[in-house]
Amino acid sequence: MRNFTSTNGMRMKKGLIAALVTLVALGVVAIITCPDRLAHKDAIMSVVNEKIDDGLTESHGGEADGLTAFLGSLGSSMAGYFLENRLTVKNCFVCSIGYLRDMEGVDNKVSVGVFGHVFTFNKEDLDAYLEGMI
Repeated sequence: MRNFTSTNGMRMKKGLIAALVTLVALGVVAIITCPDRLAHKDAIMSVVNEKIDDGLTESHGGEADGLTAFLGSLGSSMAGYFLENRLTVKNCFVCSIGYLRDMEGVDNKVSVGVFGHVFTFNKEDLDAYLEGMI
């Protein structure tokens, strides 16, 4: 009597095992590289600083002078203080989510971090968020 073991069944099992191993490996890498609160703050500050620089440069006719640099650093310091007090980051093991609390006490999602990178709002979204704050 012959053993009629299907080679397709063995290939499917090997493929399933390979997929599970890959999925577990991706999960472990995501957990290890999950961005922390400082990474979220840095990513948000880079967008805020870019927005401040654009606004100050436009208001001074494209010229960067000492006053523009001073106002930029003042705005950046205020934004840093605001973020320090109102930014919370929820760690979801494989990713992290950053929330900013507005003046009414509502937490708004502003960033998502995964695989060592933080995705955040762009300058246009920042304008809309700031309009809601004022």
